[in-house]
Amino acid sequence: MIKYEKRPLKCPFCGGDIRYVSNAEIYGKEYGNGKCYLCKKCDAYTGTHNDTNIALGIIANKEMRELKKQCHGIFDNLWHNRKERNELYYKLSKLMNIDRRHCHFGHFDTEELEKALQILKMGGLK
Repeated sequence: MIKYEKRPLKCPFCGGDIRYVSNAEIYGKEYGNGKCYLCKKCDAYTGTHNDTNIALGIIANKEMRELKKQCHGIFDNLWHNRKERNELYYKLSKLMNIDRRHCHFGHFDTEELEKALQILKMGGLK
């Protein structure tokens, strides 16, 4: 399990230094608040919360980013307001047998993302 760090310094994948940089280094122009944490050695990264330098989640490599997109593609279609979203995360946490505070795709490692995706694909949150 990759540990969530508010301000990551070392890449959990390659051991490279993580830098707090403009997200234009990834996307070619700035999006959102314009900042991210990036490992230039292996291109793992995560965005930051608006108006802060706090990481949105754990550093993610290409495989994890793809899994997150797939999870969000299903999950985001199931909720229509903040209350429903929180209830779905609570239900997902129970099905995954994890603490609700940890239950967020941005905090999941590859294994957890794969498990969440299986639950979502099987309609476990309906």
